[in-house]
Parts: sequence; structure tokens; C-alpha cells
Amino acid sequence: MALAMRTSATLRSLNLTRVFCTTACARAPTFWSITQNQASVTFTWLFNKLGRFSLRKRQSKPPHDYVVPVGNPILRGQALAVDHKNIKSEETQEVLDQLVKVMRKKGAVGLSAPQVGVGLQIIVVECTRKQLDLVPQEIRKIREMQEFPLKIFVNPKLKVTDYSTVVFPEGCESLPGYQANVPRYYGVNVTGLDREGMPVAWQVTGWPARILQHEVEHLRGDLYIDIMDSRTFMDYSWERKK
Repeated sequence: MALAMRTSATLRSLNLTRVFCTTACARAPTFWSITQNQASVTFTWLFNKLGRFSLRKRQSKPPHDYVVPVGNPILRGQALAVDHKNIKSEETQEVLDQLVKVMRKKGAVGLSAPQVGVGLQIIVVECTRKQLDLVPQEIRKIREMQEFPLKIFVNPKLKVTDYSTVVFPEGCESLPGYQANVPRYYGVNVTGLDREGMPVAWQVTGWPARILQHEVEHLRGDLYIDIMDSRTFMDYSWERKK
């Protein structure tokens, strides 16, 4: 997940108001209309050419040392669970190391295995003080952004703990340079295994909860453009291009 940076003028132009809604049943929220679903298909189609062009230029064996762009079919596939006995294998450990390396190289706060070309259920997340210092203090407060250490989840399972929803801008390293307002549940609990195969769990709210939902969605072949408010989709570098 990209940590999108914008000028103060752009930030003011976005709807940063925290929006809470509640739902009475434990199911995925129906935030989007048919029109938005159609928009999602359109955006995916538009990025296909970009993805295919990038793939022609970058031929390497997974796990890649770059982030796979939209247009690569692995981003729309269902990731497979990692067999417990294979977690400590050289191959799986290589995937974990590469995920962390690429995430940090890109300055991202989260990354999934499909984004480096590996169709396995693995995500990594991390938010450093250096990354937070790049974000204006008022934005950090509104979005409840916080520093947290590197966390690795193999075969993550996400459970919603607070069905209130929050709408904020969101980006993705597989669609670099773009963002849109995306609704997310306010609180979640994620369980899984660490790189040693030991059980881990993390219950969070706000900013970390958003990151976890974004990354777990990648394992189902979903992207934020599927549930975004398509009217807010933008190239956040547009001000620098004027």
C-alpha cells in the first residue's frame, strides 16, 4: 500500500472528513453502485497496457525485485495458502525477504506476495517514524496514523471488530501515482503465522486497520479501485505538472 504524499492545497481539496456508517450484518459493505463497478472494470482495462508494457521490459523470476503493475493477471488471482511445513523452506524465506526489501525500497507501508509475482498468502506491513514525518501532523491525527514495527503474516485471516466505516484517500504500489477515496472498516483483527511458523495476531483500529484490509484484499485478487469512489480517482502529482 502506498503512503501517498500531497501538497496542503491538494489535501484540502480532498474529503478528509471521517465518515462513520454502521451495518447490522457481518458481511462486506455495499459501498459501491453498479456504476462504480463498471468504473473499476474500465480502470483495470486502462492499466492493462501499462502493465503489459512494463512486463515486457522486466523479465525476471519471481519473487521480483519490483512491484507488479495492474495488468498482470496474478493481481486478479486467488493466492494459495502456504503449507505449514514449507514456511521455513528456502523458497518461502526468499519470498519473505524480497517482500520486505521491495516494500522498504518503495517506501510503502504494506505489500503482498502477489505484488512481487508470487501467488501465496503472505503480507508484510511496516510504518516507520521517518515515513510518518513526511505527513503533516493534522493529517496524521485525522487518519489516526501511527508508527508500528515490521509485521509478517503468512496465511492471514482477517476479522472485522468494528463495522463502522471510514473514508480516506488510498493508493497502491501496483498503480503508482494514483489515489482515490476508499471506505474501510474501522477495526480489524488479523491472525496468521510468522516467518518461523508461529501463531501471531494483531488487533488494531484506524490507519493500521486500513493497511491490513488493503493487503489482505490483494490475496483475494481484489484492488482498491473495485470499491473506490471513482469520482475521486486522481493522479496526485497533477499539481507538480501544472
